[in-house]
Amino acid sequence: MGKKADNSAWRFERKYELSLKEYLQFEKLLLLSDMRTLYPDRQINNCYFDSITNNAYTESVEGYSEKMKVRVRWYGELWRTVAPVLEFKLKQNHSNKKETFKLPEITLNEAFDWENYAQDILEYMFETHNMTILNRLEPVLINTYKRSYYSNFDKTFRLTVDRELKFMSPANKLSHKLPQEVGAYIIELKSNNENLIKNFPLAKNLGKFSKFATGRLLIR
Repeated sequence: MGKKADNSAWRFERKYELSLKEYLQFEKLLLLSDMRTLYPDRQINNCYFDSITNNAYTESVEGYSEKMKVRVRWYGELWRTVAPVLEFKLKQNHSNKKETFKLPEITLNEAFDWENYAQDILEYMFETHNMTILNRLEPVLINTYKRSYYSNFDKTFRLTVDRELKFMSPANKLSHKLPQEVGAYIIELKSNNENLIKNFPLAKNLGKFSKFATGRLLIR
């Protein structure tokens, strides 16, 4: 039977977009704070799925208080043999959690057929977890970025910095297109204690950002 990966509890999150100039100022303040490097930097890759009627995209751009995103995630180089994870990211107001499931190893390349793979995942999740939630979903977006990880001393508050964002279509007919790049720096604040996020001094006057909604617009 397929294994369920470790799953997160509900936690509070905020996500912000910074220009290069803003990030350089933010970085100086970050170095003077009590935040410390938590893990080595790594590259994160995702393939997102949505319904034919674009429910996830609508929930994102309309700012629904409850929403769900479905994605396959893997780490390291974009095109290689990987052991991906299927993730369901759930949001209720400012609280988030992830349900994750380990998937069989696959080899990815630029000509990879994501539509067929979506069917393979559907069959695998039904056989291993009796799950049918993927029945009406299709691949809509691939994104990749570099991430840095920081935490306070007691690890009750985490901060990540994403950069070198790239977006592309998973459709085979568009595989020749170059990825769409975004030069922004994305700051994410994460904690089980909402007050730690609200009172974090470096988060004042920062603008919100959605990788999923941004990527969907760029590859249209």
